[in-house]
Amino acid sequence: MNRGGRNFHAISVEVMNQLVVVYETDLIVNRAVMILLAAICLTSVCLRFTITERPGKEKFSFLNLSTAAERVYYPESSPATRLDDFEKPDYKASATIPRIALPEVARTNEGIRANVDKLIAVLGIEFRLLRAERSLVVIVPLAVCLSILEVAFYNVPPDVSYSAAYATNTAKLLMLFLFGIAVFYTGEVMHRDRELRIEPVLWSTPAANTVWLLSRFLATLCLMIVLITIVGLTAVAIQLIRGHTPVEISAYLLVYSVILFPTIVFVTAASIALNVLLRDKYVVYAVSIATGAGLFYLYSLGRNHGLYNPALFQLWTYSDLIGRGSGQGRILAHRIYWLALSCLCFSVAHLGFSRKAAKGLRVDGQLSSKALALVVTIVSILVAVVTGLMIK
Repeated sequence: MNRGGRNFHAISVEVMNQLVVVYETDLIVNRAVMILLAAICLTSVCLRFTITERPGKEKFSFLNLSTAAERVYYPESSPATRLDDFEKPDYKASATIPRIALPEVARTNEGIRANVDKLIAVLGIEFRLLRAERSLVVIVPLAVCLSILEVAFYNVPPDVSYSAAYATNTAKLLMLFLFGIAVFYTGEVMHRDRELRIEPVLWSTPAANTVWLLSRFLATLCLMIVLITIVGLTAVAIQLIRGHTPVEISAYLLVYSVILFPTIVFVTAASIALNVLLRDKYVVYAVSIATGAGLFYLYSLGRNHGLYNPALFQLWTYSDLIGRGSGQGRILAHRIYWLALSCLCFSVAHLGFSRKAAKGLRVDGQLSSKALALVVTIVSILVAVVTGLMIK
């Protein structure tokens, strides 16, 4: 029995090995056939693919036109009129309409008022385009829901007050969405005109480079401010529903204005500078995501110094903001430092903008936009250096 059992086991193993070999052979053959069919399909697609219209048989229509000499009658030309008849008419012209003095009209294309009017016009177009953006229907509700998730379903221990705890919690959770909106929406609006092939038409208009850059910057910034406002109002409503009164609006305004607003200003300005300098939005997305992931990794290791921490991650509490701690002066210097870097990024974007402005530092006896951008760059660097030394 043992010998028979061993023989049966050996035969079973051999049969199984043969079945495995057959199965693997069939699998390899099937894969080879599928790869061959895919190669044939791709080859046929490549041969037939074209981005232009294929030439075909053109149908021509012929017009039965005759020469002018056959059908058209030319009368004899009248004798030339003497020049004196035009110069000295045989009658006196009398004015039947009284003379009215027309006001002098001047078309202004330069100056602060003209540039502000152009900025308002372009900004209105940007707002209409943002209103037509379909992704906001998904992004805004998702950002609001995830930002208020903890304060809506979990107990929030009050640090100083319930309003301070709600504002602090929603600000920290909302920060990630603000980074994403600043990076991706800025990239889309900066490259939209080029992708739609209307960039030469827009650049031919008499608008300064500052108008085009500042309109994109303000449109994205207003979008994020609207999102922050919606999150704040929702947090206030949840606080009232849960009975965590009194509601202090000043706590929300303080946290959002000191922590969130300078952060989104810097991230938006840095995104505009990257899009101008790198020229490709996908490269900007890759650089931004890699930079954000690297900074988050450093922050998780405890290396969250204020010189490379625009969001003040793990470096602030509400007590510091209201002056109960020792970090109020440090936070103020930190916010000025990052606002100076924001001005630096915007001026660098203006200097590197692909639409070239007037050459020279003076135009018509006044400083050109290039000269003003250089002045802003120098002042921003000085302010950033001084405040950076204070933070360090």
